[in-house]
Order: sequence, then C-alpha cells, then structure tokens
Amino acid sequence: MRKFVVCILVMVNCSLSWGQELVLPSDFRQHSLTQFNASLWNPTYALDWNKPNSLSIWTRWQWQSIDGDPTSIFANYTHQLTPNTVASAGFLQHNTGVFLYTGGNLNFAQTFQLGEGISLMAGLNTFAFQQTVADGQFGIEDELTPEELEGLEGIKDQFSPGLRLLVNRFSVGLAFENAIGFNVSGNQENMDSFQVITGTLGNDFPIMISESFGDSFIRPVVYVKSVPEGDTQYGINGLMSTSKFWVQGGYNSFYGVSGGLGVTISNAFSIGGLMEFGTDDLLTDEDPTIEIVASYHFGKTKFKKKEPRLEDEEEKSRQLEEEIEQQRREEEQRELEARRQMQREKDSLAEIRRNKQQLELQRKKDSIARLQNQKVEVKPNERYEEVENEDGLQPGFYLIANVYGTKKYFENFMQTTRGMGLEPKSFYRKANKYNYVYLERYNTMEEARKARDSKFFGRYGDKTWIFRVKGN
Repeated sequence: MRKFVVCILVMVNCSLSWGQELVLPSDFRQHSLTQFNASLWNPTYALDWNKPNSLSIWTRWQWQSIDGDPTSIFANYTHQLTPNTVASAGFLQHNTGVFLYTGGNLNFAQTFQLGEGISLMAGLNTFAFQQTVADGQFGIEDELTPEELEGLEGIKDQFSPGLRLLVNRFSVGLAFENAIGFNVSGNQENMDSFQVITGTLGNDFPIMISESFGDSFIRPVVYVKSVPEGDTQYGINGLMSTSKFWVQGGYNSFYGVSGGLGVTISNAFSIGGLMEFGTDDLLTDEDPTIEIVASYHFGKTKFKKKEPRLEDEEEKSRQLEEEIEQQRREEEQRELEARRQMQREKDSLAEIRRNKQQLELQRKKDSIARLQNQKVEVKPNERYEEVENEDGLQPGFYLIANVYGTKKYFENFMQTTRGMGLEPKSFYRKANKYNYVYLERYNTMEEARKARDSKFFGRYGDKTWIFRVKGN
C-alpha cells in the first residue's frame, strides 16, 4: 500500500511540475447518482433512492469519448426484503487512471423507527475486487518498473458503512467509502481506512404537476467529501423527479458542473444521460464527462402476512368473545339508563304540565274572583245590564252592539258588521230568547266604557251598551 501512495505522490509531483498530466482522485466519482444506483454513494440510499425492486446500470466516461478511459461501471439489483429492509448485489468496474478495480458489491440496509416521522437508516456496502494496473494511458509506467507495478496488483476487500437520519422528508447522511479494507492477495499490507468520508444534507419537496405524473418531488442535496491525497470536494445536486421523466443538475468543486435528464416508459423502464463540464483551470482542455443510466423497476414486494399460531387464534377468539360480551353489557346498561332518563323526562314534563294547569286554573279563579268582586256604579243615562251568570259565557263586560229576536234581522246585521271590517260575536239568552251581538269582551268596566265612549275606537259609529256577566 505504501508503494501505491508513493506512486500517487510521484504523479502529483509530475503534474505540478510539468502541468501535462492530470491525476484523478481515487473515489468512485458517484456524486451525480440521485435517481438510481445511489447506494454506491451511501448504502442507506438503497432503501428509497434505488426504488426497489429494480435492476440499474450506470456507466461514466471521464473526460473521454465512449471507448476511452478512465471509466466506471456499476450494475446493481436492489430487492426489498421487508418493509424496512433491503439488500442488493452488483458488479463494479472502476478505473482511476492508475488502477482498474473489477469485482462485486453486496449491500444491506435497514430502517429503525425512532418516533413519529423520525427514523434512522443504517447500511453497509461490501466490495471484493481485483486490482490491476490500468492500460498505461496516464504515464505511470514511466515512474515505476513493471515488477513494482505487478506488486501493487491483487484481490482487495473493502467495507463501507453509512448512516442517515430522516426527519419527515429532511435527511442527514454520513458515509465511509473505505472504512475498513484489507488485501486478500498481492501486497499484504492493509489498505488505508477512513479516508473517503461523505456527509450529505437533503430534503424532498413534493410538487403537484398533474395526476398523470404521479408522486413528483424536487430533491436538493448538498455534500462534502474528503479524498485521500486530494482537495476536499464539496457540491450541490438538484433533482426533479416524476413518474414520466426526471431532470437533474449539479456542481462539484473538482469535476465541475453537470446536467442531465431521463425518461420512464410504462412506469417500469427508465433511461437517461448526463454531461459534466470541468470549470477548473486544470480541466479546460478536457472533454466533457458522459454518464448513462438505465433501470428496470419490477414493482414492490408484496409481503405475506404472518400466519398466526393456533394458540394465538384461540387467545384472540377468547379476547374477542370477552370484548363482545363486555360491549353487550355496556349496551344494555346504556339502554337501561336511556329508558330511565326518558321516564324521568316524561315525569318532569307531566309535573310541569300539572303545575301549569294548576297555575292557569288558579289565575282563572283569581280573574273570576276579581270580576265578581268589581263594584259598578251606573252613571246617569248609562245603559247597563248585569246578570249573575249566563250559560256558556265567560265572566266579564260585553260591549253590546244590538239585540235581535228575529233570526233574519240578526243574520243581516252580522253580515253588515263584518262588511265594515269588524269581527262581531254573539250569544243567545234563553231567559228572553234574544240574540245579543257584541263587539268585544273586557275584564273591567273601565275598559268597556272606554271602548263604548270611543265608538269602539272609531271603528263602529252606532250606539253600544254594556252587558255584565258576574260569574258562571
């Protein structure tokens, strides 16, 4: 491993001295993976960004045409094991311009619910690859002998854990691209660890385009990445994703600005591309970087419900019977209480009615008593008649308009009076066999006199007189 570091330092010195060769960092250059295969960036992204279950292929040609070097290829299948667990397996080939890594990748990630809307995601990427010297396009053969180059080849293992805290749609992530690594064959010195560390901040903002575009969102991500023997990288990515298409753009402090887009066909097959343009002075002579990604989505796993054991079924059945019995008793108690309440309300209404009737009867008795006890002093020339009682007549003072013994004249007068807009009433006295027509009944002599003297308040111009019934 020390020879490898020496090799890198020699190349950096040459590039600084002559300005002819540009040395690539040794990282996977996966900073633009925001739609598919993002588990290469942080293993926890397999849970949601990889959209399990899916098979995705990503390839990157760094500053070259499609048939040039250095390149990266990552093919990966992600499968959902449980609602909170995913696993994936993939093939990785990565060319740094110095070495070519070819091997496999296994990923496992799980979500732990910490509270309402808060979850912790943990994941692990495991790599096993063959490290060989690249094709020599970058001049390393001029610095080391063939024997020294061969000594750097061999089979390598690497473990890359990652964490992500998700609060609603906001996430904070930390990934260690080479946390633990060792050589299986070749140079037996252990690989350097904890040198490629990436921290991310991101948030998904839901947007509504139309119902045909399904669940759409905008995902901004900012990140910082440490790289061994190189400057710390920082950058920002932005992704707008729908069920029909996606558009993305970004900036990396070393690799430059990027932009890409893709389409999804039949909600299953997706394909897209991206181009990245160097903005640093060292990259002005380099060609744009090209990325192509393709993915096929198999749909989510339908998990079978755990079959309950017989004992569980019996316990549930017993609990259900107890709940039903308890509900029945509670319902009977509620019905009994409702009947009691209804009876109490009926008794209360009956009591109110009795009290009201008694009060009304008492008021009526009091009114009759007052009428009976009224003393009337007849004025000179005042027509007034008084009887102790009269069948069917309420005690009081009646303003008499006329008295008839003949039915014909009685009916004509009643019709004429109604034609004047009045509502005359009448009673028949058996004592003298006459029909008495009156305009109104009053409780006091003063009220009756006032109506008489005012010509029934200006509504009846003929003479009237007062007839009193003292009591029943």
